Amino acid sequence: MKARFAASLPLIVALLVVALPLFAHHGTGVAYEVDKEVTVKGTVTEWIWANPHCGLLFDVTDDKGNVAHWGAELGNPHSLSQAGLSKDIFKPGDKVTVAGHPARSGAPRLELQSITLADGRVLPEKGVKGNGVKLTDEPGQ
Repeated sequence: MKARFAASLPLIVALLVVALPLFAHHGTGVAYEVDKEVTVKGTVTEWIWANPHCGLLFDVTDDKGNVAHWGAELGNPHSLSQAGLSKDIFKPGDKVTVAGHPARSGAPRLELQSITLADGRVLPEKGVKGNGVKLTDEPGQ
């Protein structure tokens, strides 16, 4: 019996090593209040286009002139590129209206639901590449 267990031990350890990272990823409902939505207007300070999540950092000024540094968590670059976003879409100084689920901790963070640009365009757009081309468009048409 001990010999059988000893022989299977390397397989058990290998499965644990492979499976444990799957439990490390956070769920949206753990970090954000998915039953609430907030909308804030601000000025972009940084756009982070990187795996595993892109991020938008922006400053929000209240009616008394106090500035709060906000951050929005988005999906990965691949999925965002199919929703009308690109690595060059935001630049520091851009004015944005950001809507999303607020952080449970009360920190100025949110899980992004939508961004309204100064020109009125609302992102993410479903079925649109980061260069504005519709995913259903065929080349040469």
